[in-house]
Amino acid sequence: TKPIEPASLVPLIQALLERAIKRIKVLIVDDHTVIRDGIRAVLTLQKDIAVVGEAMDGKDAVGKTLQLLPDVVVMDIIMPVMNGLEATKRICKERPQTKVLMLTQYDDEENILMAEQVGAYGFIPKRAASSQLLTGIRSVYQGERLQRPTAAISS
Repeated sequence: TKPIEPASLVPLIQALLERAIKRIKVLIVDDHTVIRDGIRAVLTLQKDIAVVGEAMDGKDAVGKTLQLLPDVVVMDIIMPVMNGLEATKRICKERPQTKVLMLTQYDDEENILMAEQVGAYGFIPKRAASSQLLTGIRSVYQGERLQRPTAAISS
């Protein structure tokens, strides 16, 4: 008999670990590196969340969603190449089992409405506590739509 190559065991071990610990696979999308790094730092401390990738614009987000198959995409709105609303619309159409959670500083009523219309499961302002982001990720992963944040509504 031939000896077993250790490298050949890696996929098997990874699959066993995946089954043992069901972790929420998250893709982080923001055009600012420091924001992505901060979100990643918060998420990697969680036992039930795994960051599977990052994207810096909406076009990259759509491609990586189809490639990496995340459970949840944490999406900024204002980005170059393709904005987060257009990317969310495409992700919801092409991979409906992935839930999109908007995380943005532009949390006015118009953006919240547009995010809901394109299929986002929730909307979290960037000024929110990291605990709100974690709760949001876990909630949308379960299929719950988040309650609207109280945005400044101009009359």
